[in-house]
Parts: sequence; structure tokens; C-alpha cells
Amino acid sequence: MAFCIKAVGYYYNMKLTIFLFLGILCVRFSNAQNDSTKIELTGYIDTYYASYSNKLGPDDLQPYVTVSPRDNQFGLNIAEIGATYNTGEVRGTFVIQYGDIAEATWSEQFRAIQEAWVGLQLLDGVWLDAGFFTTHIGAESFLPKNNFLSSTDIGTFNEPFYQSGMRFSYEKSKRFAAQFHVVTGYNLFVDNNDVKSYGLLLNYQVSDQLDFSYTNLYGRESVEGVPKQRRFYQNFYANWEPTDQISIIVGGDMSSQTNSELSDSTKTAFMFNTFAIGRYAIDDKYSVTSRFEVFDDADGFISGTLVNRQGEIQGLQATAFTIGVEYAPTKQSYLRAETRWTTTDNNLEIFSKSGSPSNSRVEFMINMGFYFNKRLR
Repeated sequence: MAFCIKAVGYYYNMKLTIFLFLGILCVRFSNAQNDSTKIELTGYIDTYYASYSNKLGPDDLQPYVTVSPRDNQFGLNIAEIGATYNTGEVRGTFVIQYGDIAEATWSEQFRAIQEAWVGLQLLDGVWLDAGFFTTHIGAESFLPKNNFLSSTDIGTFNEPFYQSGMRFSYEKSKRFAAQFHVVTGYNLFVDNNDVKSYGLLLNYQVSDQLDFSYTNLYGRESVEGVPKQRRFYQNFYANWEPTDQISIIVGGDMSSQTNSELSDSTKTAFMFNTFAIGRYAIDDKYSVTSRFEVFDDADGFISGTLVNRQGEIQGLQATAFTIGVEYAPTKQSYLRAETRWTTTDNNLEIFSKSGSPSNSRVEFMINMGFYFNKRLR
């Protein structure tokens, strides 16, 4: 706990953050509790060593990398601690974090806060939550413990990681779940214009072996005073477990944004990516996972623009293949090793290999992690 408090002090207003966190923990001593009240303390640590063929400075983070972003270093991906509270009518979550994942992906203004929200049950199975959330978009999480692989694909790197606002959720059905979000914007805690963005999450479980999810986010992402750029981001993926040993995830993203094409700024630009992940469980502790991904954002309105070999401006276009192995001695711990080969468009020599420009990068990482959920009441 002392370590986490120190980390929060480094990133944010120490007194305010500690007050909020302890406030949640101390709810367990409130006289207002009833027999159905549930309070859980959660924690997670992931450490790593990574090496990249793209050589940067010792303090630089690798581009398009969410997890283990420092080259030739031992590092801390994340150390987090949090608490959840649920009476059946009121619920809340607060999680603080520290590490290289937050450094690579999170808002500088609120880097120490991963989640902070409170919710009320409006009807049976219908909730209204408000505050700071992790994103509802995407098949992969920014937290390695939630994925088959520790690294994430380039599409996930360019999806939003966090959002602030409110969400309505329907959670009564065992087969179907839905959420409606009203948020400040795409990967924003603090708004950059005078309008909000709107998003959906729909999940349908066909059977115990197959489910489908669709998510989206629509809103104006441009700042005031420039041509309005309306972004419609959509994500779809399917989880399929044909046997106890095989798990498959396939999906992708498609996005459009008005007034964003590089060759004609009055036209709509488009971006897409697709991926396939396959995992084979050798036994209860050992597994092998591979992933193939394609990312195409030719106009760079999601990934940002780059200068190619001809001196022209273009967006990121890349493919990658990853393979990894995992040893999980318990259900809440793991040791992983994985390598990924990333290749960009031939004209995009954005990496460095042996001191020369290159359009490819090879990475290798070892991750070790442990997480827990301790029910206090």
C-alpha cells in the first residue's frame, strides 16, 4: 500500500487520491451496510524484460506498443490496487495504477487513476454508472492478465483506453448484455470541444462455446474553430471455443472520419484493421498462442501521420505476427514469453535496424504477473 500511495503522489494530487481510495475502503465499516453488501480488494503486478530491433534511447518508449515498451530493460508494466463496492442497489469501483503501461497509454492529467466510478440500479438489471471508465471498445485489454498474449495488436493500441462520462447497462439476461455510453470523447478524460460522443456495446452469447460482441463510438473529435471532423468507430469480434483446448478470437475495427482525407481535406477518410488469435492449451498450465494482424490507416486520422521515404505524408499501414507461450502455475499467475514481427508499408521506414532505416521491427518480451481478488465482506 505504501508503494501505491507513493506512486499516486508522484503522478497526481496525493491528498485527494488517498482520500477517495480510503473512502471506498472505509465503506465496509459504515452502519448503512446490509447483509448483501460485497466489498472486494483487488491487486495486480506485471513485470517484464523486453528487447527490440528498433533501437531508441534508454528513456524512450517504442511506438505502437502498449505493454513492455522499453528496449533492453527490466521494467514494471503495472502495479495497481483497487476496491469495488456493491450493495445490489449501489456500486462503485476505484483503481489506482503505476507503471509503463500507464506511461505509454494513459492521460497525463490522470495517469494514476485507472477507474473511478459510482453506479445506481434504476430497475432490475438496469444500472446507471458515472465517472472514469476503462474503454468499452475492443477485443483485447490493455492489461496482460485479461488476454492470451501480453502484447496487444496495433489496432488495440490505437483504440481508446479510457473515457469519462456515464453509461446505462442492461445486465439481467444470461445470454445478452447491452451498454449505452455518453462520454467526453475518443480517449479523453477532459473534453476538447462542446459536444459529447455516444457509444454502444452489445454482446450475445450463442452458446457456452460462442459469443459475439459489437461496440462503437460516434462523435465530433475536432477542436473548436476547425472543420468539423465526425468520427464513427466500430469494432466487432467473436470468441469461439470449439474444444476445451482450443480458443479462437477473430475481429476487427472500421472507422470513418469526415474532413480528414489527406489528398482532399473535405472528404471522409477510412481506417480498418483485422486480427485473428488462436490459443492451444497443452494442459492446465501450459499453452501456446499466435496472432496475425493487419492495420490500415492510410490517412492517419487514428494513428497519426508519418513522413515516408519519398518525403510524403501518409498514415500507418502495417502487418504483424506474434507467437507466445504461457506457463500458468495458478489461475491468477503467469509466466509468458513471446515474439512479434511487425512490417510497415515499404515506404514507411520508421524503425531503425543496425543503424539504418527499416520498415520492420522484431520484438521479444518475457512477462511475469500475479493478480488477486480478496473479498472483505
